[in-house]
Amino acid sequence: MKLLPPRGERLAPLLSGLLLVLSFPPFRLLVPPFVALVPLLLFIAERAPGRQGRWEAIRAGYFAGLVYFGLLLYWMLVALVYYTALAIPAYVLTVLILAGFVASFAGALHYVLERTPVPLALAAGLLWTAFEWLQGHLSDLSFPWLGLGTSLAAFPRLAGAADLVGARGLSFWLATTNGLIAMVVLQARAGRSLSRLVALTAAVLLLPIGYGFWRAETLVLRPAARVAVVQPNIPEDLKLDRTQAIDSSLAAVRALAARVPPGTVDLVVWPEVTIPALLVEEPHLAALRADVRAASQALEEEIRSLARLMGAPIVAGAYGLEIEPDGKPVYFNSAFLVGPTGRLGPRYDKQYLVPFVERVPFIDPAWLERLIGDIEYFGGLGRGRDAPALGPEEGRFGILICYESIFAPLARRYRAEGVDYLVNITNDAWYGREPWYARTTALWQHPAHLTMRAIEQRVGIARAANTGISMFVDPIGRTYQRTRLFERDVRIDTVYTTDTVTLYARWGDWLASGATVGALLLVLTARFAGGRLARAEGAGRRG
Repeated sequence: MKLLPPRGERLAPLLSGLLLVLSFPPFRLLVPPFVALVPLLLFIAERAPGRQGRWEAIRAGYFAGLVYFGLLLYWMLVALVYYTALAIPAYVLTVLILAGFVASFAGALHYVLERTPVPLALAAGLLWTAFEWLQGHLSDLSFPWLGLGTSLAAFPRLAGAADLVGARGLSFWLATTNGLIAMVVLQARAGRSLSRLVALTAAVLLLPIGYGFWRAETLVLRPAARVAVVQPNIPEDLKLDRTQAIDSSLAAVRALAARVPPGTVDLVVWPEVTIPALLVEEPHLAALRADVRAASQALEEEIRSLARLMGAPIVAGAYGLEIEPDGKPVYFNSAFLVGPTGRLGPRYDKQYLVPFVERVPFIDPAWLERLIGDIEYFGGLGRGRDAPALGPEEGRFGILICYESIFAPLARRYRAEGVDYLVNITNDAWYGREPWYARTTALWQHPAHLTMRAIEQRVGIARAANTGISMFVDPIGRTYQRTRLFERDVRIDTVYTTDTVTLYARWGDWLASGATVGALLLVLTARFAGGRLARAEGAGRRG
């Protein structure tokens, strides 16, 4: 059998793939998220029963996935090939795997529709959400980048129900709405009455939107802290030269410190690994070479002096170190809270590490080092365990490093610990360079996740990005004080919070988890239903 659809079967999956891409940043289009799946759903619903029809659905889904993820994630190739040829196989493998999720969705949907009387809309909502949930629960290979619910980041009032069900809950809503619209089309083609189905579709569409607008109007915001986010704008090719990067970064943060009036802010935030060097706690200093120990102490004193200059503690990105009982060093991508007189809390170590860049999945770093030599800070970083709440009693915050912003459980964990707001430090220089033609869509895609984290927890967020976009997000999901890309800058503003503990903060991904269980039960019911239902028998309930 052909792997890709033949002529005559390509238009619907191609259209769905393109509409899915148009649903996400940098595009700010309202309609695509609500109709992107409709062409593919119609194609699947109209396939004949049996293996041949299922195979047609699977390859159409795979083709849609190739278009969708091939265009959405093109930045993996364009941005990273500048630094390593491994970007080519990494991009190809990622797209092939993620397209497989869409193909599996299409095949499972055809199977369920063929063998059960479950309506198309409900089956589509459950199955799409289940595959998103699975994509985010693959251990070291988890990559929940831009789930369908995150497409509403540009319209935070419409996404307000995320404080009840999370971003994946919005995915369920959008996929179900797509399914209902597809059912309206099928009924119209069959010449059946549309009034009840149209009314149901309108209710499913409008009720969450109404809640989001009501929530935005009634939510009480209060100031949490006055924060300065620093954007030193150090190009990635320069950061890879550690000596130059340290000197350039220190020069940049010194210059920007002069733009923060002393005593006017509660916190200053630097980006991820602003200084690509070690900041080592006292117990481990003795294990270092004399020159490395001296450099670490000098760097910490430099940060203290800048904190004294601005009259506020600094969240500084650098590398952390632990010495194991056998004397083996373990390096971490870390954030340190440093005040005028020293450390003001425990170090935070990044927990969600970028596969193959910061940690090779499923491989012990010690074994990796024996295989390829000294991995130092790259490829074999240790994974953090704790998520400490930092700062004073009033105005406590939690730290998300880089793409930890795409993982909702960490933000929820911080909220459970009582933080008032979140701080995201990142280095998005990987996603492009200064010339306009070298900028990729990832520069806008990455910060979109923070809107969802803010709405889910109803907290504010301050984001410091090396080359941009640095910004603030309020608990309603509105962004403000956004910087321009590839400009050295500092922005000062108030971070807001709420006293609301959302349903999502309490229960987590309850809807997405329930949808995953529901999808599994659907497939099992279809498998053991004891025979097929004729397509005509189910048509009245589905379309």
